[in-house]
Amino acid sequence: MLTVKTRRMQLRPLKTCSVDRISEVVTRKRKRAVFPIVCADHCAWLAHSDFENTVTDPRKLAWAIEHAYLKYDYDMVLLFTDPYVEAEAMGCPVRFSPFPTITGPRTVTSVDRTHVITETARILKVKMPVPIFVSIKGPFSLASFLVGMKEFLIMVLKNPRKAEELVLEALDFQLAYVKRLLECQVHIFIGDPVASASVISPDVFLRYANNPLKTLVAAIIDRDSLAGIHICGETIPIMEELDSIGADILSVENIDVPTRSVKMGGISTTTIRYGSKEEIAKEAKTTERESYLILSTSCDVPFDTPPDNIIYMVTMQHDQDNG
Repeated sequence: MLTVKTRRMQLRPLKTCSVDRISEVVTRKRKRAVFPIVCADHCAWLAHSDFENTVTDPRKLAWAIEHAYLKYDYDMVLLFTDPYVEAEAMGCPVRFSPFPTITGPRTVTSVDRTHVITETARILKVKMPVPIFVSIKGPFSLASFLVGMKEFLIMVLKNPRKAEELVLEALDFQLAYVKRLLECQVHIFIGDPVASASVISPDVFLRYANNPLKTLVAAIIDRDSLAGIHICGETIPIMEELDSIGADILSVENIDVPTRSVKMGGISTTTIRYGSKEEIAKEAKTTERESYLILSTSCDVPFDTPPDNIIYMVTMQHDQDNG
């Protein structure tokens, strides 16, 4: 007989309806899709599961992501546990307390959680009727994690050659990681928060972050997968450069600037966490000027975001599609 715990962890068959609204928006066959940026922290919280136990076990992680998808019914899922998966695999010690933080300089020994991500991606690919995106770190941000952000930004100014070498090391790691992920037939979202114009100048972005992003995006698109870039904070000063990288999707806080790439955003994380349904609807209304858009939050939804707000945002967009 199955115990309650065993039954809870069984991955049941999902519905087979699989209209890929994300790809249809990217190819301009549909005007809208919707995905609040729900990540593993919210999925674990929603399922009343311990975060560390969830994100270190592929079956538990896949179940939590499935559980959230079944509740919300959005148009894609994003496999993102925390920013430090790759940095940890490259030698950075990470502690969960309860969410991961880097606790010291790189060491010879390391924990490699990338296999948890790839195995979870394989499980989700079989189970889910919507596109699976896996989040990885942009080489510039990953390089900053390897030595510490303050130290890295000082290095950019005082020892640019060493900074470039560190970014190239991060890029090489990510190219190999992306190759393994793409064997799972998923799509890739590259998060590069330290490359934000809130942190660095446009000139620094062009010198250190732009070309590595282009290289990663090309590697993804060459395998017939979708490539997205997410940069939170200020992006208007680098929007032209971002748009020239060639990503299918640009997830940014300010979606007012015209782009060739399809944009993703429109609802602030503050509104989705603390706002009323009327405030969510008001922000969504302002996005109607966009011809093609993945209606989303400007960054990850806070882990304790009220589920009713997420349900309202998704249902509002689906009702509009059906109306």
